[in-house]
Amino acid sequence: MTPGAAADHNRVVHPAALVLAALFLSTSVMAQAQGLLVVSRGTAKVLEYDVGNGAFIAPFVEPITEGFTFPGGIAIHPSNGALHVASTTSGEIWVYDTLTGMVNPPTVANGLLAPGGLAFDPSGSSLYFLADVPNGPDTDAALRELELPGGSVSTLATDSVASFSALAVLGSHVYVSDAFGGEILRYPISGGSGTTVVSGLSQPGGILFRSPTEMLIAETGADRVVEYVDSGSWTFDREVLSASAGVDGPFGLALAPDGRLSVSGSLSDDVTAVDLDTLAVSTLVAPGSAGLSIPGQLAWSGSTLLVASRIGNAVLYYDQNGTPTGTRARGLTSPADSGMTIAPGGNLFVASAADNAVVEYDGASGGEIRKLSNACPISFTQPFDVAVDASGEVYVSCPGVDGVRTFDHLGVAVPFVGAGSGGLSNPRGLAFGPNGNLFVASGDLFSRQVLEYDGATGAFVGVFVDDTGNGGGSIDPYGLVFEQGSLFVASFANDDVRQFDATTGAFVQTFVTAGAGGLSGPRGLAFGPDGDLYVTSDGDDSVKRFDGIDGSFVETFVASGSGGLDQPFDLGFPAAPTVPSLPLWATFLLGAALAAVAPRRLPRTETAATDGASR
Repeated sequence: MTPGAAADHNRVVHPAALVLAALFLSTSVMAQAQGLLVVSRGTAKVLEYDVGNGAFIAPFVEPITEGFTFPGGIAIHPSNGALHVASTTSGEIWVYDTLTGMVNPPTVANGLLAPGGLAFDPSGSSLYFLADVPNGPDTDAALRELELPGGSVSTLATDSVASFSALAVLGSHVYVSDAFGGEILRYPISGGSGTTVVSGLSQPGGILFRSPTEMLIAETGADRVVEYVDSGSWTFDREVLSASAGVDGPFGLALAPDGRLSVSGSLSDDVTAVDLDTLAVSTLVAPGSAGLSIPGQLAWSGSTLLVASRIGNAVLYYDQNGTPTGTRARGLTSPADSGMTIAPGGNLFVASAADNAVVEYDGASGGEIRKLSNACPISFTQPFDVAVDASGEVYVSCPGVDGVRTFDHLGVAVPFVGAGSGGLSNPRGLAFGPNGNLFVASGDLFSRQVLEYDGATGAFVGVFVDDTGNGGGSIDPYGLVFEQGSLFVASFANDDVRQFDATTGAFVQTFVTAGAGGLSGPRGLAFGPDGDLYVTSDGDDSVKRFDGIDGSFVETFVASGSGGLDQPFDLGFPAAPTVPSLPLWATFLLGAALAAVAPRRLPRTETAATDGASR
């Protein structure tokens, strides 16, 4: 899905709204992983292997357990070059090695409330940031200062009705955007009341000083960037980037080494370059490139562009041409330890048992795009497998409640197959059949079957494979895959793979005989681009390859323990990329999310010059 809906420009973009948007928005996919992906349950990773020879390539999804959550702002230290990241949801400021993207613990500040918008003074001895501070039952917007290297935090100013969105330092003052009031405020770094220097803006975002007398402002609500000059007071000079350029929700601003202006489109998921002499506009980072999702603050480190991908929970790196470089600072991520599927668009969905969530990852980079939390309804249940239908809806099996859930327009898990429907017990693998219905592997000590449910309503259709394996022998179904008119079922306890007619469910044959090639405890199944069947083998931590025509053993494709493979749980091959569209419910909900705002204001003197240009 591509977040391309127009923003409601009478609403204010607020960090809380962007966190809400993370529950349901995903980006378009322009490319995807090229290797076989395997869930390594024992290490909670998704590992990538060469599709030609099974050699280990690298971890594709590797959980991060230390660092930021939702990058509300980034800044590069002017002297040592270290990357600083505001962790909005965890209330911290983290430091990363800018070259490698590796975190340098511990935090330089913690115990903060929704920090964002970072900017250093020229010496690097002070880091200024925006945050909230408690004020009775409510909170006030605050401009705060972090002294370095000591790390003490002080509050320079608070505002009870403003919504601070970005800041920049010029001389002895800090300039702050008030998105709610449509103003740029100036505060002395020594503390004190603020002064309005520009008003009449539509949701101002990023601020950038080209010189002490030239100020660029991202007017997020008007989809443009404007320039003001100081000739005794700040007055409107020109429109640098017009709304006709197509940048949706411009927010972050940074000057590239070649002097062009870089502008992040917070709702178009891209970065645009503007020649400040000719005003020529070009795309620098394509929409959704490397999983870019609701980009915020930008920074250049030499010829490398760093972008805070807020919904993607990462700082993404691009070269001067806008090509992803593959080095990034990632925020905290969920363990990847249950079933997976590769959606038609190429993105990867993984059920995280440890986090009771389903996580969508960018198919090209492995970067997290969104997290669907509370996938199963009660604390002791864990999601087992995940499936995505042709329309992009996500489904998860929940063994603890004997049901299957899907997610509504708010990203909330709701029942799809009711508890115990049709005798469902301990649901495992999921697969959509060629008729559009959902097939579920059901298995407990007394009844092990494959059950069929209406793909639109979740209503029980019938028992597709009974506990006798439809006459083929007792079965212990886990992974399911439809291929060329047949349903293939991994039978865990029997160490084999069964084949059934995809229309009638009639038993065809035991496709992979028990223990063939050392197969032990098969769970995940996938047909490869070569037409052969690949099966996870839990007992020896490997992936086996079988002939796609007769099921005979070909080879151990991924060697035991290769790349740290431990308890292989599921697997899949990359799909051809598509560019899915944004559903109407997401368009509506995005507008609602952007309406979230906490009003705050501080008394100030009024010496503003307004933008008199027509709109």
